[in-house]
Amino acid sequence: MRLPGSRFREGLEVLRRREPFRFPASAVPDDFDRAAVLVAFWPEGDDVRCLLTRRAADLRSHQGQVAFPGGRLDPGETWREAALREAWEEVGLDPAAVEVIGDLDDAWSGARIHIVPVVGWLASPPRLEASPAEVAEILTPRLSELLDPGALSHQEVEHRGRIYRNRTLTFEGGEVYGLSTDMLIEAIDWGRGEEPARGPDRLSELQAHHPSPDSL
Repeated sequence: MRLPGSRFREGLEVLRRREPFRFPASAVPDDFDRAAVLVAFWPEGDDVRCLLTRRAADLRSHQGQVAFPGGRLDPGETWREAALREAWEEVGLDPAAVEVIGDLDDAWSGARIHIVPVVGWLASPPRLEASPAEVAEILTPRLSELLDPGALSHQEVEHRGRIYRNRTLTFEGGEVYGLSTDMLIEAIDWGRGEEPARGPDRLSELQAHHPSPDSL
């Protein structure tokens, strides 16, 4: 399935006017770090590409996994500033080339990180260069690949008596799974004109794994 860039860009515009779902401060454990990722897209012919990275093999966590450029906030940074800075540091993406459209719903990682996904649009294919210390490979799958019915698969995982369905998207050159897949599908759904609401489910899962003292 192909989704022309102009149509996809138009769908993403809703994010500019929409208020994303934010986790209540009381629901996020005090020891969670704060991080942002950049979910970037650009047109290419009659298709759209997105930006992913394969994490370096010698990083402290999630070695070799496919993910969005991103990382923890520096003191005084906003979510969006952190997302743009991390993309610059990891893959050399010029912040001036990124039109920030909006944010997806809040997310969280099992590595105890509160994450805000920031969606950006590039007018043309960017010049990118991986930072060897952080990125093993830059991946730019086409939406037509990701929207192919055969690209999506599911894996059921049990944790503390609850069953979770982890989704995986396979494309030429790699696959993305888990939380990164969830955020990618959320962004694509907005671009397709749908209205996903992932925040409430993510909050429910966060509270199940890390209940606040008031709920005990």
